[in-house]
Amino acid sequence: MRTISDLQYGPYPQNLLDIHLPDGACKDFVVWFHGGSLKFGTRKDIKIHEDLTAQGIGIASVEYRMYPDAKFPDFVEDAALSVRWLLENLKQYTSFERFFISGQSAGAWLTLMLAFDKHYLMDAGVDFDTIAGFISDSAQITTHFSVLSERGVDYRLERIDEAAPIYFLTEESTLSRLLLISYDEDMPCRPEQNQLMYKSIRRICPQMDVTLKMLPGGHCNGSGSRNEKGTFDFNDALLEFLNS
Repeated sequence: MRTISDLQYGPYPQNLLDIHLPDGACKDFVVWFHGGSLKFGTRKDIKIHEDLTAQGIGIASVEYRMYPDAKFPDFVEDAALSVRWLLENLKQYTSFERFFISGQSAGAWLTLMLAFDKHYLMDAGVDFDTIAGFISDSAQITTHFSVLSERGVDYRLERIDEAAPIYFLTEESTLSRLLLISYDEDMPCRPEQNQLMYKSIRRICPQMDVTLKMLPGGHCNGSGSRNEKGTFDFNDALLEFLNS
């Protein structure tokens, strides 16, 4: 694996990303947004990259503005900007055939906001059709609880508005492929929310290629801890998705 670190993709000090590449050819490239409730975490928290690069997959770990310095939708706009930067600059470092967007927890919420509210990528200058698919590792499907807190609302409430990925699901939703992951001991309501998103897609957009996976363990366990085989359950699900 080779790593190119601390690349600046936007105007803010937090707009940094690291690129991790296989030693050989790179067929698929994945963007990864870290978790942390939109309050904590960094791009350095990633654990899955070494195993993925060993499988010939390139991955960028992205940092973005967070609370208390940022407000909705600053972090979503940063995520979109990082996608544009990568699509415009990756050729300096590697070639690839397909480009995917992914993330963990809060980063998965960012992933689905980009997937379903197309204006973020389009406003950043990204051709939506260049994205081969989206992979969500235990996303909140309703309005993110930290956005509720920003508004002075009880963070435990379930709300669906412009800060909820499912709000933007319509018959015109055209993302190519989607993998939704949650966990059998996940955060309260998280598996049910992902089931709601999956069933809503199947009802409203039956033509969409969507997969729902329930993995063992607690919240984002599959991308945070190795299983008894020594692999990451998230990586196993990702590879199955990419190769299907």
